[in-house]
Amino acid sequence: MTTTSSGAEPDRTTTDREVVISRAIGAPRELVFEAFTQVRHLSRWWGPEGFTTTTRSFEFRVGGAWDFVMHGPDGTDYQEWITWREIVPPERIALLHGESRDDPNAFESFLAFEPAGDETRIVMRTVFPTKELRDEAVEKYHAIEGGEQTLSNLAAYVAEGGGELMAGKVFFSVTMSLDGFMAPEPVPPEDAFSPEKQDEPGVRRWMSKWAELQAWAFPLRWFRENLKLGEGGEEGLDNDIARATHERTGASVMGKRMFDAGEPAWPEEAPFHTPVFVVTHTRRDPWERPGGTTFHFVNDGIESSLDQAREAAGDRDVRIAGGAETIQEYLDSGLIDEFSITLAPVLFGTGIRLFDRVDPDRLTLEQTRTDASSRVTHLTYTVGKR
Repeated sequence: MTTTSSGAEPDRTTTDREVVISRAIGAPRELVFEAFTQVRHLSRWWGPEGFTTTTRSFEFRVGGAWDFVMHGPDGTDYQEWITWREIVPPERIALLHGESRDDPNAFESFLAFEPAGDETRIVMRTVFPTKELRDEAVEKYHAIEGGEQTLSNLAAYVAEGGGELMAGKVFFSVTMSLDGFMAPEPVPPEDAFSPEKQDEPGVRRWMSKWAELQAWAFPLRWFRENLKLGEGGEEGLDNDIARATHERTGASVMGKRMFDAGEPAWPEEAPFHTPVFVVTHTRRDPWERPGGTTFHFVNDGIESSLDQAREAAGDRDVRIAGGAETIQEYLDSGLIDEFSITLAPVLFGTGIRLFDRVDPDRLTLEQTRTDASSRVTHLTYTVGKR
């Protein structure tokens, strides 16, 4: 494969304000086009080396937009906005790229996907409004190197799939107290969240501690929208991460205890909006709720539950929603690809620890991201086997 900083027919009227980058990608152009135009793939490879991406919204159509934040390796966040101007699958795309919808310094990019035997050559021609903006992008922000690294990341992502795009990951995301507990004790009874139990002192104490742990999420705009609590709410890093976690999830898996606690507490339109597979020992017909959530009850083990969730999720990710014992089972079985912990500034003293039943000799962890807001710190790890 080769990478060059030239390779498209220049427009004489724009030559002094454009950058052209091309690269051969070792896959058919239909597959490369899909990797470039579906958010579940884009979020895994987009950007120069060391950058990661959080999507706020994504609509791939002419006139649609991709609203996202790029997180630099030095911790700097960059607000980005792309509007799609032309889409001809799998041949070409034209887009406008700036910091916001109305950015006066936004630049145009024209991407051609050219078949080259078993490979695809992408030619990316970027035209800036002025020569000065082009020179600033090249000299100050290293636009050529960044573009080459971005296409290199795409090539590596496609190659990693062995000729097919990667299936979704299996992950979990939990909030943890500063002293290492993901839930307070004593554990409430399974019917604790039923209306007749809400006023019992033990349940009230448990709910008070739980609310303190999760307090970072309650003001978020996404949280309020998802639970239909009204318009408005806080935006920013925490909101972006909460929304991105929801958007990447194509199906969820949870334990019977979590379902029993949630069944009387969730609103009629349950907050998952995807298929949910409940690990249980009893048979029950699927329970369909408004808003896209259907609970399926699986009584032949965690692997069967995960297999069914993977099939339902397609190329999106599967979230192990909880509770603690279910997450521990999946971790100890080597079935988790990555996880995120939101570290909250509260102390429980006692409670349910995330890793109590996990064999540390079977797993290796690599920290891949750290994001801190004024309320909490988000830690992300990939999981390997020893």
